[in-house]
Amino acid sequence: MGLSESFWTCITDHDFMPLLVMYSHVFSCGGPLRSGRRAALLLPLATVACAGFSREVQPQSSRVAVTAATIDTKQLEQLIDSAMASGMVAEHIPGAAFVLVRDGRIVLAKGYGFADREASRRVEPDSTVWPFASITKVITATAVVQLADRGKLDLDANVNRYLRALQVPATYAQPVTTAQLLTHTAGFDELRGRLTESASDIRPLAEFLRGKLIRIRPPGTMTSYSSFGMALAGVVVEDVSGVSYDEYLRRNIFMPLGMRSARIMSHAGTQAGLAAGYEYGDSAVRRVPYEWYHSTPSSSFASTATDMARFMIAQLEGGAFNGKRIVSQRAMRDMQTQHATMHALIPGWGFGWQIRDSNGQRVLEHGGDIGGFSSLVTLLPDARTGFLIVGHREGANLRFDVKQAVLDRYFPDIRTLVMPKPDSSKAARLAGFAGTYRANVYCHSCPDSLQRTQDFVVTANADGTLGAFDTRWIEVAPLFFRDSTAKRRFGLAADSTGRITALTVGSWQVLERIR
Repeated sequence: MGLSESFWTCITDHDFMPLLVMYSHVFSCGGPLRSGRRAALLLPLATVACAGFSREVQPQSSRVAVTAATIDTKQLEQLIDSAMASGMVAEHIPGAAFVLVRDGRIVLAKGYGFADREASRRVEPDSTVWPFASITKVITATAVVQLADRGKLDLDANVNRYLRALQVPATYAQPVTTAQLLTHTAGFDELRGRLTESASDIRPLAEFLRGKLIRIRPPGTMTSYSSFGMALAGVVVEDVSGVSYDEYLRRNIFMPLGMRSARIMSHAGTQAGLAAGYEYGDSAVRRVPYEWYHSTPSSSFASTATDMARFMIAQLEGGAFNGKRIVSQRAMRDMQTQHATMHALIPGWGFGWQIRDSNGQRVLEHGGDIGGFSSLVTLLPDARTGFLIVGHREGANLRFDVKQAVLDRYFPDIRTLVMPKPDSSKAARLAGFAGTYRANVYCHSCPDSLQRTQDFVVTANADGTLGAFDTRWIEVAPLFFRDSTAKRRFGLAADSTGRITALTVGSWQVLERIR
């Protein structure tokens, strides 16, 4: 997801309905969550007695809801038509596209409105090309996983073993691994300067990154959304394969999957066929120029909606589409497994994928925001179902509204949560959690860094609740809090001494404690 939204927006929007334990894992008091062949990143939790906490009520099997859901194409089209019509009018969005895949095929692909208003060019799902911004990170992660699957690299080895054009500085004793690039746990600063004036100014990846890999924390200690880390993963692709990042994707992902329109916007001409970009301001929709980035593996993938559907199907069908396999089933499972989280009850990161459990379903997701455009891809692997919403206006809510409409119609939330009452005897202990927390995705080393940060105050109340985000929160499991409606939650992370170091809502939404 792009970072234009405020943390407050994300903690309150429909994307964070009541959330429970990911997969079948059960959170033990003080115990780390294990996931896949490597341990999921989880800071050591403070030792807290389990007595006095209500058990998180496990949902009924999500697979019951998944297998029972049927999707009639005509009914789906009516649902999407309605959601798109109202949402596009409300947000002044000139054009958008939707595609849903299930069981290895496209169920519905449809365009809405105009790709280019001035030219009266309508959106067509098979021909209108969209820039997908940060969804590029999932494409890059797939390429890295593919190389590992082919025995070309070890995801858990020091990434410097594979880098030829530059090296990660030895700021800390612990080396950065390739896996940590894909889970946003490498510990790099998020510098500015990725955006460039024009396609002709884009610099080679390694040249651009040289001197910009600033390490601000030891690797594997905190999740922090990193465009620089994923850009470095693109350099790994180049140095291991011996061809450019763009060419590797063309040969090994786009061509095998039949993604004829897919490209990386890395030079003049790669914008051919794209929808025009539009924003809304001062009561008018206005056209905006395309954005170009040095960090192409983090931000510069573009394709049609139906070509993106081919990629989604490959992800859902164990790494293959139409008889062409890009990775093994084992590697695809590994990519989609949670490998990093700041709290065992809060979904975190797979390789490139944000993990969700929306409406009680296991969800893989990533969004993209770029000048003039926004997008969201959502996969439900257990249901072999995925869908994509893309349209105009950076930061638009249309994609989230359409997503929730689909989930509520076909994958309704059937869980029940029982909330305990506040316990005033916990007030003294909770006082240790009070403080100021800061959204951790910003340039820590920039001179004016504090002018571009978001700080939030957490207070301890006498009734045994925490105060944050203009509401009260009840601790229902160790360092895990819900509001009184049970519809929102967050987790706290602690170091080995028990000191609280961060607050997390999930994946990239992490606040570091500053005092």
